[in-house]
Amino acid sequence: MNIMPLFIIFFALTLSLSACDGQGEDKKNEGAAKQGAKSQQAVDVGFIEIKLIPVNRSDELPGRVVSYQVAEIRPQVSGIIQSRLFKEGSFVEEGQQLYQIDPARYEADYKMAMANLQDAKAREKNAELLVNRYKLLIPSNAVSHREYDDALASHEQAKAAVSLAEAEVKNAKINLDYTRVYAPISGYISPSSITKGALVTSQQEMPLATVRQLNPVYVDLSQSVEEVRDLQERLSALRLNKASKAEYEVSLYIGNSKQLYPHKGTLDATDFSVGMQTGAIRLRSVFENPNTILLPGMFVWASVEELGRTKAIVIPQKSVIIGAEGKKSVWLIDADNKASKHPVEIGTAYGNNWIVLNGLETGDRLIVEGTMMLRPGATVKPQQMEAELSDISPDIAPDSSENASSSATNEHTPSDKAAQKEGQQNMSEDR
Repeated sequence: MNIMPLFIIFFALTLSLSACDGQGEDKKNEGAAKQGAKSQQAVDVGFIEIKLIPVNRSDELPGRVVSYQVAEIRPQVSGIIQSRLFKEGSFVEEGQQLYQIDPARYEADYKMAMANLQDAKAREKNAELLVNRYKLLIPSNAVSHREYDDALASHEQAKAAVSLAEAEVKNAKINLDYTRVYAPISGYISPSSITKGALVTSQQEMPLATVRQLNPVYVDLSQSVEEVRDLQERLSALRLNKASKAEYEVSLYIGNSKQLYPHKGTLDATDFSVGMQTGAIRLRSVFENPNTILLPGMFVWASVEELGRTKAIVIPQKSVIIGAEGKKSVWLIDADNKASKHPVEIGTAYGNNWIVLNGLETGDRLIVEGTMMLRPGATVKPQQMEAELSDISPDIAPDSSENASSSATNEHTPSDKAAQKEGQQNMSEDR
């Protein structure tokens, strides 16, 4: 009689536990369904459509002023300096006499050469008369043919002696003229390294003075090897465009003050060798210098400007992700509204943006907001944004060469704090 109550109690407990297990399983299934629905929910992102836009490109490069022409004055003959005929540091004209070397010895040599020439001409005249006389006597056999041939040979030797004497006269005259030292070019002359009474020798190593032409002047710019290809490709593209001008303007800033030089220059030549010490390539430009503001050796900055606008792909700096080893990538939206990461190659900075060299095409949809929660293949809910590139203006000057060169390093330096924060989040997420 005691067994029945125990059985009833056991049966009730069993039913209660079964009910609890069923409710737990239902809750678990419901949670999994909610989690799956949440994982499939599209991520809200903001994007811009990639397109070519007109930009004014320039590259700010360091450089040094170089004289347009330099002439080191050296004596061509030896002698004592009799006089210095210029004011040190003044402007001298081409052909102006600078020094006078004692000409006494060279005048004597010239007179001796002239006398030798007169003697040679007299001998040549006598030999010619003898040939003419023998020529009349040959028919009557008054002279032999051998005597006539000897007379002809003597005449030829006399003519050769005249030519030699004329050359000696010319050489003596050149040496005499070299005692007067002239300026080979127009320009500003340096202080003299010698004084009156000093002995100078022919073609000595130390120059007497140096003349420099300072209008116009060269400005030799240094372009890193990593960035010169981009500049050369852009200049080559403009040269192929027949509508563009053949010259490319260069703006100059004096020293570290960034004072704009009033005259525009032109890009003149590009070196095809890399400096062993600098690892850079030299670009030579030409500037007018009427007031001699630019002096040889002066440190300057120059901005190579491409005439007219060029079209390029420009993206916000915060949309670029810096991965391992400095590799750069961006998030794109494909045709199925899926997020995918694509590598890109960026060039110089332009305002708060990067100019893209490779990796993007017109029509691509670039994600600029909402990248923190993205994973490759994630479904996104795109919303187009038109104001992301509003900071770009043709009047905005590009960043300095320091910012431009940073594009080739492993550091990502957006100019504004929001872009920097977004870029750091993208970097941490990528790693």
